[in-house]
Amino acid sequence: MKKYLLLIEDEKLWEKFKEIIHKDLNTEIINLIKEKLGLKVKNEK
Repeated sequence: MKKYLLLIEDEKLWEKFKEIIHKDLNTEIINLIKEKLGLKVKNEK
């Protein structure tokens, strides 16, 4: 699997995102991608 650098320039937006994630960053990003593609996402909290 390839790894990518994620650059977030809006620090306030980044802080809000970090407050709402339930798992590690990679899992959350993969789930967001799946949601956009209309794929089933497991909602484990």
